[in-house]
Amino acid sequence: MSTLIVYAGKYGTTEKCVKTLATKINDPVEILNLRQEAVPDLTEFDSVIVGGSIYFGQLQQACRQFCRDHSTELMRKKLGLFICCGTFEKTEDFLDASFPADLLEHATVKAGFGGELSLKQMSLFDRFVARMVSRAARKEGRALPSIRWDEVEQFSAAINRQVV
Repeated sequence: MSTLIVYAGKYGTTEKCVKTLATKINDPVEILNLRQEAVPDLTEFDSVIVGGSIYFGQLQQACRQFCRDHSTELMRKKLGLFICCGTFEKTEDFLDASFPADLLEHATVKAGFGGELSLKQMSLFDRFVARMVSRAARKEGRALPSIRWDEVEQFSAAINRQVV
């Protein structure tokens, strides 16, 4: 059995989560960054995990396109779906808005891995917005976004329990 993790991110948080997730899955894992690599033959994989970052309220276009292009194949696989998003409390809403309904229903595991603000990697505009969000959060006594490693752990455990 083997697992393919396909993802797209913007500033490195999604990649960080994917690399950690891959180390926690018992089966052989191949990682594919949709922004940099061609999609392999999906028939070679028993499980597929698809995820990406939410940027200004939307899942990365590369993930949405992958799901559209490979929907039929994904419906025949063990499927996991995830998002990385700084507003963890909106995970369900973002999952529902990001993935086609048939894939959401078919997926055996879905999760939000949280997010983080990596100012060094951001564009000037994104840094400006992130600083405004950070100031507002501190003023309101809210915590800044962080990766939810417990969610990554629970997701991998669910994938490891799946049987073909």
